Amino acid sequence: MVKVSFVVAIYNVGRYLHRCIESLMGQTLQEIEIILVNDGSSDNCLEICSSYAARDDRITVIDQKNQGANAARNNGLHAAQGEWVYFVDGDDYVDKDICANLVQYMSQGYEVIFFTNAVCTGDKVRTVVHSEKKIAFGREDFKELQLSALNRLGKYKYEMNTVEPACIWNKIYNRKFLADNHLEFVPDFPKLQDISFNLLVYDKAQKGIYVPIVGYYYQINQESVTRRYQPNIIEKFDVVNRWFGQFAAGQEDERFAQAYAERVATHIRTCVVLYLCNSSNPEGYRVRRKRFMQIRMREPYYSAVQNTGVADYRGYKEKILAFAVKRKWFAICEALCRLNDLRMKMTREVS
Repeated sequence: MVKVSFVVAIYNVGRYLHRCIESLMGQTLQEIEIILVNDGSSDNCLEICSSYAARDDRITVIDQKNQGANAARNNGLHAAQGEWVYFVDGDDYVDKDICANLVQYMSQGYEVIFFTNAVCTGDKVRTVVHSEKKIAFGREDFKELQLSALNRLGKYKYEMNTVEPACIWNKIYNRKFLADNHLEFVPDFPKLQDISFNLLVYDKAQKGIYVPIVGYYYQINQESVTRRYQPNIIEKFDVVNRWFGQFAAGQEDERFAQAYAERVATHIRTCVVLYLCNSSNPEGYRVRRKRFMQIRMREPYYSAVQNTGVADYRGYKEKILAFAVKRKWFAICEALCRLNDLRMKMTREVS
Protein backbone atom coordinates (compact mmCIF):
# COMPACT_ATOMS: atom_id res chain seq x y z
CA MET A 1 0.00 0.00 0.00
CA VAL A 2 1.26 3.48 -0.88
CA LYS A 3 1.31 5.65 2.21
CA VAL A 4 2.46 8.96 0.67
CA SER A 5 2.26 10.23 -2.91
CA PHE A 6 4.79 12.92 -3.71
CA VAL A 7 3.47 15.16 -6.50
CA VAL A 8 6.24 17.27 -8.02
CA ALA A 9 5.41 20.18 -10.35
CA ILE A 10 8.41 20.75 -12.63
CA TYR A 11 9.22 23.62 -14.98
CA ASN A 12 12.75 24.51 -16.12
CA VAL A 13 14.46 23.56 -12.86
CA GLY A 14 17.02 21.14 -14.27
CA ARG A 15 19.72 22.77 -12.15
CA TYR A 16 18.02 21.60 -8.94
CA LEU A 17 15.95 18.61 -10.03
CA HIS A 18 18.47 15.84 -9.26
CA ARG A 19 18.62 16.90 -5.62
CA CYS A 20 14.83 17.07 -5.38
CA ILE A 21 14.18 13.61 -6.82
CA GLU A 22 16.97 11.96 -4.84
CA SER A 23 15.58 13.41 -1.60
CA LEU A 24 12.28 11.68 -2.40
CA MET A 25 13.85 8.39 -3.45
CA GLY A 26 15.87 8.39 -0.23
CA GLN A 27 12.88 8.50 2.10
CA THR A 28 13.28 6.17 5.07
CA LEU A 29 9.59 5.31 4.76
CA GLN A 30 9.45 2.95 1.80
CA GLU A 31 5.71 2.96 1.09
CA ILE A 32 5.78 5.97 -1.21
CA GLU A 33 5.28 6.88 -4.85
CA ILE A 34 6.80 9.79 -6.74
CA ILE A 35 4.79 11.49 -9.47
CA LEU A 36 6.92 13.83 -11.57
CA VAL A 37 4.84 16.22 -13.68
CA ASN A 38 6.91 17.97 -16.34
CA ASP A 39 4.98 21.10 -17.28
CA GLY A 40 6.41 21.63 -20.76
CA SER A 41 9.96 22.43 -19.63
CA SER A 42 12.30 23.70 -22.33
CA ASP A 43 15.45 22.51 -20.54
CA ASN A 44 16.49 18.94 -19.69
CA CYS A 45 13.88 18.29 -16.98
CA LEU A 46 12.02 15.59 -18.93
CA GLU A 47 15.26 13.75 -19.64
CA ILE A 48 16.18 13.84 -15.95
CA CYS A 49 12.73 12.58 -14.91
CA SER A 50 12.83 9.73 -17.41
CA SER A 51 16.31 8.63 -16.28
CA TYR A 52 15.18 8.33 -12.66
CA ALA A 53 11.94 6.55 -13.63
CA ALA A 54 14.04 3.91 -15.40
CA ARG A 55 15.89 3.26 -12.14
CA ASP A 56 13.01 3.29 -9.63
CA ASP A 57 9.60 1.74 -10.30
CA ARG A 58 8.03 3.97 -7.65
CA ILE A 59 8.43 6.90 -10.05
CA THR A 60 5.77 7.90 -12.59
CA VAL A 61 6.43 10.63 -15.15
CA ILE A 62 3.65 12.78 -16.58
CA ASP A 63 4.69 14.99 -19.49
CA GLN A 64 2.25 17.78 -20.41
CA LYS A 65 2.23 20.93 -22.49
CA ASN A 66 2.93 24.02 -20.42
CA GLN A 67 -0.29 24.72 -18.50
CA GLY A 68 1.02 26.16 -15.25
CA ALA A 69 1.71 24.77 -11.79
CA ASN A 70 -1.94 24.30 -10.87
CA ALA A 71 -2.66 22.06 -13.84
CA ALA A 72 0.52 20.09 -13.14
CA ARG A 73 -0.44 19.53 -9.52
CA ASN A 74 -4.00 18.59 -10.39
CA ASN A 75 -2.83 16.05 -12.96
CA GLY A 76 -0.46 14.59 -10.40
CA LEU A 77 -3.19 14.53 -7.77
CA HIS A 78 -5.54 12.67 -10.11
CA ALA A 79 -2.86 10.01 -10.67
CA ALA A 80 -1.96 9.63 -6.97
CA GLN A 81 -2.70 6.37 -5.16
CA GLY A 82 -1.34 7.15 -1.69
CA GLU A 83 -3.28 7.70 1.50
CA TRP A 84 -1.58 11.08 1.80
CA VAL A 85 -0.41 13.62 -0.78
CA TYR A 86 2.66 15.82 -0.48
CA PHE A 87 3.10 18.61 -3.06
CA VAL A 88 6.73 19.48 -3.79
CA ASP A 89 8.34 22.02 -6.13
CA GLY A 90 11.07 20.72 -8.41
CA ASP A 91 13.73 23.19 -7.23
CA ASP A 92 13.31 22.29 -3.55
CA TYR A 93 13.93 19.11 -1.56
CA VAL A 94 12.60 17.28 1.50
CA ASP A 95 14.08 15.74 4.62
CA LYS A 96 14.72 12.01 4.25
CA ASP A 97 12.82 11.24 7.47
CA ILE A 98 9.79 13.49 6.98
CA CYS A 99 7.36 10.68 6.12
CA ALA A 100 8.75 8.36 8.80
CA ASN A 101 8.45 11.14 11.38
CA LEU A 102 4.82 11.83 10.45
CA VAL A 103 3.56 8.28 9.92
CA GLN A 104 2.35 8.00 13.53
CA TYR A 105 -0.10 10.86 12.87
CA MET A 106 -1.40 9.53 9.56
CA SER A 107 -3.85 7.12 11.20
CA GLN A 108 -5.29 9.51 13.78
CA GLY A 109 -8.09 11.01 11.71
CA TYR A 110 -6.30 14.18 10.64
CA GLU A 111 -7.04 15.73 7.26
CA VAL A 112 -4.02 18.03 7.18
CA ILE A 113 -0.68 17.61 8.95
CA PHE A 114 1.46 20.75 9.26
CA PHE A 115 5.19 20.99 9.99
CA THR A 116 7.93 23.56 9.42
CA ASN A 117 10.65 24.17 6.86
CA ALA A 118 14.07 25.64 6.21
CA VAL A 119 15.22 28.19 3.63
CA CYS A 120 18.34 27.62 1.49
CA THR A 121 20.33 30.59 0.17
CA GLY A 122 23.46 29.43 -1.59
CA ASP A 123 25.18 27.07 0.85
CA LYS A 124 23.40 28.52 3.87
CA VAL A 125 20.39 26.78 5.44
CA ARG A 126 18.15 28.65 7.87
CA THR A 127 15.35 26.93 9.77
CA VAL A 128 12.14 28.96 9.84
CA VAL A 129 11.11 29.58 13.44
CA HIS A 130 7.61 28.39 14.25
CA SER A 131 6.00 27.00 17.39
CA GLU A 132 8.16 24.52 19.28
CA LYS A 133 5.06 22.72 20.55
CA LYS A 134 2.48 20.58 18.78
CA ILE A 135 -0.78 22.34 17.95
CA ALA A 136 -4.08 20.51 17.39
CA PHE A 137 -6.58 22.19 15.06
CA GLY A 138 -10.36 21.87 15.18
CA ARG A 139 -13.06 23.40 13.01
CA GLU A 140 -12.84 26.91 14.50
CA ASP A 141 -9.05 26.84 14.21
CA PHE A 142 -9.31 26.33 10.47
CA LYS A 143 -11.27 29.58 10.17
CA GLU A 144 -8.41 31.34 11.95
CA LEU A 145 -5.96 29.63 9.60
CA GLN A 146 -7.97 30.92 6.64
CA LEU A 147 -7.59 34.48 7.87
CA SER A 148 -3.86 34.04 8.40
CA ALA A 149 -3.40 32.46 4.96
CA LEU A 150 -5.34 35.22 3.21
CA ASN A 151 -3.64 38.09 5.02
CA ARG A 152 -0.07 37.80 6.25
CA LEU A 153 -0.26 41.32 7.74
CA GLY A 154 -3.07 40.50 10.14
CA LYS A 155 -2.89 39.82 13.86
CA TYR A 156 -4.65 36.50 14.20
CA LYS A 157 -4.48 33.47 16.48
CA TYR A 158 -2.11 31.67 14.10
CA GLU A 159 0.41 34.22 12.87
CA MET A 160 3.34 33.34 10.64
CA ASN A 161 5.68 32.97 13.61
CA THR A 162 3.39 30.27 15.05
CA VAL A 163 2.61 28.21 11.97
CA GLU A 164 2.80 28.87 8.21
CA PRO A 165 -0.78 28.48 6.89
CA ALA A 166 -0.37 29.75 3.32
CA CYS A 167 2.14 27.38 1.69
CA ILE A 168 1.47 23.83 0.50
CA TRP A 169 4.95 22.38 0.89
CA ASN A 170 4.98 22.35 4.70
CA LYS A 171 1.86 20.18 4.83
CA ILE A 172 0.59 16.79 3.75
CA TYR A 173 -3.06 16.25 2.85
CA ASN A 174 -5.29 13.21 3.28
CA ARG A 175 -6.09 12.16 -0.28
CA LYS A 176 -9.53 10.71 0.54
CA PHE A 177 -10.47 13.97 2.25
CA LEU A 178 -9.46 15.91 -0.87
CA ALA A 179 -11.35 13.54 -3.18
CA ASP A 180 -14.52 13.41 -1.04
CA ASN A 181 -14.70 17.21 -1.01
CA HIS A 182 -13.66 17.65 -4.67
CA LEU A 183 -10.69 19.76 -3.60
CA GLU A 184 -8.01 20.60 -6.12
CA PHE A 185 -6.05 23.63 -7.27
CA VAL A 186 -8.02 26.45 -8.91
CA PRO A 187 -7.56 26.12 -12.70
CA ASP A 188 -5.84 29.03 -14.46
CA PHE A 189 -5.07 30.76 -11.16
CA PRO A 190 -2.00 32.83 -12.14
CA LYS A 191 -0.37 33.54 -8.75
CA LEU A 192 -0.56 32.59 -5.07
CA GLN A 193 -1.85 29.12 -5.96
CA ASP A 194 -0.93 27.79 -2.51
CA ILE A 195 -3.18 30.29 -0.76
CA SER A 196 -6.27 29.67 -2.89
CA PHE A 197 -5.89 25.90 -2.48
CA ASN A 198 -5.47 26.10 1.29
CA LEU A 199 -8.41 28.47 1.67
CA LEU A 200 -10.58 25.80 0.04
CA VAL A 201 -9.02 23.02 2.13
CA TYR A 202 -9.52 24.90 5.40
CA ASP A 203 -13.13 25.55 4.43
CA LYS A 204 -13.82 21.81 4.69
CA ALA A 205 -11.25 20.52 7.18
CA GLN A 206 -12.32 19.44 10.65
CA LYS A 207 -9.15 18.10 12.26
CA GLY A 208 -5.46 18.81 11.81
CA ILE A 209 -2.19 18.97 13.69
CA TYR A 210 1.06 20.93 13.57
CA VAL A 211 4.21 18.96 14.41
CA PRO A 212 7.40 20.99 15.16
CA ILE A 213 9.81 19.21 12.83
CA VAL A 214 11.63 20.43 9.72
CA GLY A 215 10.43 18.58 6.65
CA TYR A 216 11.01 20.82 3.65
CA TYR A 217 13.94 22.81 2.27
CA TYR A 218 12.89 25.80 0.21
CA GLN A 219 15.51 26.91 -2.30
CA ILE A 220 15.80 30.64 -2.97
CA ASN A 221 15.84 30.59 -6.76
CA GLN A 222 16.35 34.01 -8.34
CA GLU A 223 15.23 32.58 -11.69
CA SER A 224 11.84 31.40 -10.41
CA VAL A 225 8.67 33.04 -11.70
CA THR A 226 8.00 34.54 -8.26
CA ARG A 227 11.17 36.64 -8.45
CA ARG A 228 11.74 37.62 -12.07
CA TYR A 229 10.39 40.53 -14.13
CA GLN A 230 6.69 40.04 -14.85
CA PRO A 231 5.24 42.56 -17.33
CA ASN A 232 1.76 41.00 -17.02
CA ILE A 233 1.63 40.88 -13.25
CA ILE A 234 -1.10 43.51 -12.95
CA GLU A 235 -3.41 41.44 -15.14
CA LYS A 236 -2.57 38.39 -13.02
CA PHE A 237 -3.45 40.23 -9.84
CA ASP A 238 -6.74 41.36 -11.36
CA VAL A 239 -7.72 37.69 -11.57
CA VAL A 240 -6.38 36.91 -8.10
CA ASN A 241 -8.07 39.92 -6.50
CA ARG A 242 -11.46 38.98 -7.94
CA TRP A 243 -11.20 35.43 -6.64
CA PHE A 244 -10.03 36.47 -3.17
CA GLY A 245 -12.69 39.17 -3.04
CA GLN A 246 -15.46 36.70 -3.87
CA PHE A 247 -14.12 34.25 -1.32
CA ALA A 248 -13.96 36.88 1.42
CA ALA A 249 -17.46 38.14 0.58
CA GLY A 250 -18.82 34.62 1.08
CA GLN A 251 -17.56 34.41 4.68
CA GLU A 252 -19.77 35.34 7.63
CA ASP A 253 -16.86 36.58 9.73
CA GLU A 254 -16.49 40.33 9.13
CA ARG A 255 -12.72 40.11 9.59
CA PHE A 256 -12.40 38.59 6.12
CA ALA A 257 -13.25 41.94 4.48
CA GLN A 258 -10.29 43.63 6.18
CA ALA A 259 -8.09 40.61 5.53
CA TYR A 260 -8.87 40.87 1.82
CA ALA A 261 -8.14 44.61 1.76
CA GLU A 262 -4.78 44.14 3.43
CA ARG A 263 -3.93 41.30 1.03
CA VAL A 264 -4.65 43.59 -1.94
CA ALA A 265 -2.45 46.30 -0.42
CA THR A 266 0.50 43.91 -0.55
CA HIS A 267 -0.20 43.16 -4.21
CA ILE A 268 0.53 46.68 -5.41
CA ARG A 269 3.86 46.53 -3.58
CA THR A 270 4.65 43.33 -5.49
CA CYS A 271 3.66 45.05 -8.75
CA VAL A 272 6.18 47.78 -7.98
CA VAL A 273 9.01 45.30 -7.36
CA LEU A 274 8.36 42.84 -10.18
CA TYR A 275 7.13 45.23 -12.86
CA LEU A 276 6.86 48.97 -12.39
CA CYS A 277 10.31 49.54 -10.87
CA ASN A 278 11.99 46.36 -12.03
CA SER A 279 15.38 46.93 -13.66
CA SER A 280 14.37 44.67 -16.57
CA ASN A 281 11.43 46.90 -17.48
CA PRO A 282 12.38 48.63 -20.77
CA GLU A 283 9.74 51.36 -20.43
CA GLY A 284 10.79 54.92 -19.62
CA TYR A 285 10.45 56.46 -16.19
CA ARG A 286 7.49 58.70 -17.10
CA VAL A 287 5.57 55.82 -18.67
CA ARG A 288 6.11 53.66 -15.62
CA ARG A 289 5.21 56.45 -13.21
CA LYS A 290 1.97 57.12 -15.10
CA ARG A 291 1.12 53.41 -14.97
CA PHE A 292 1.87 53.38 -11.25
CA MET A 293 -0.49 56.27 -10.60
CA GLN A 294 -3.24 54.63 -12.65
CA ILE A 295 -2.99 51.43 -10.63
CA ARG A 296 -2.57 53.20 -7.30
CA MET A 297 -5.71 55.30 -7.81
CA ARG A 298 -8.08 52.60 -9.03
CA GLU A 299 -10.02 50.03 -7.04
CA PRO A 300 -9.48 47.77 -5.28
CA TYR A 301 -5.99 49.19 -4.73
CA TYR A 302 -6.98 52.72 -3.75
CA SER A 303 -9.19 51.72 -0.80
CA ALA A 304 -6.89 48.87 0.21
CA VAL A 305 -3.81 51.10 0.46
CA GLN A 306 -5.71 53.91 2.21
CA ASN A 307 -7.05 51.50 4.84
CA THR A 308 -3.84 49.57 5.51
CA GLY A 309 -1.38 50.97 8.00
CA VAL A 310 2.31 51.08 7.14
CA ALA A 311 3.15 49.67 10.58
CA ASP A 312 1.32 46.46 9.66
CA TYR A 313 4.03 45.47 7.18
CA ARG A 314 6.83 43.15 8.30
CA GLY A 315 10.40 44.42 8.18
CA TYR A 316 11.75 47.91 7.68
CA LYS A 317 12.22 47.55 3.90
CA GLU A 318 8.57 46.60 3.41
CA LYS A 319 7.49 49.42 5.69
CA ILE A 320 9.47 52.01 3.72
CA LEU A 321 8.18 50.77 0.38
CA ALA A 322 4.61 50.62 1.69
CA PHE A 323 4.94 54.21 2.93
CA ALA A 324 6.20 55.35 -0.48
CA VAL A 325 3.31 53.60 -2.23
CA LYS A 326 0.81 55.09 0.19
CA ARG A 327 2.15 58.61 -0.41
CA LYS A 328 2.39 58.00 -4.19
CA TRP A 329 6.16 58.65 -4.13
CA PHE A 330 7.16 56.73 -7.23
CA ALA A 331 10.71 58.12 -7.21
CA ILE A 332 11.26 56.63 -3.75
CA CYS A 333 9.87 53.29 -4.96
CA GLU A 334 12.32 53.41 -7.85
CA ALA A 335 15.28 54.25 -5.58
CA LEU A 336 14.43 51.45 -3.14
CA CYS A 337 14.27 48.88 -5.93
CA ARG A 338 17.60 50.02 -7.37
CA LEU A 339 19.22 49.80 -3.94
CA ASN A 340 17.86 46.30 -3.54
CA ASP A 341 19.24 45.33 -6.97
CA LEU A 342 22.66 46.59 -5.89
CA ARG A 343 22.48 44.66 -2.64
CA MET A 344 21.54 41.44 -4.46
CA LYS A 345 24.38 41.92 -6.94
CA MET A 346 26.90 42.39 -4.14
CA THR A 347 25.57 39.30 -2.36
CA ARG A 348 25.96 37.18 -5.48
CA GLU A 349 29.52 38.44 -6.03
CA VAL A 350 30.49 37.61 -2.44
CA SER A 351 28.98 34.12 -2.63
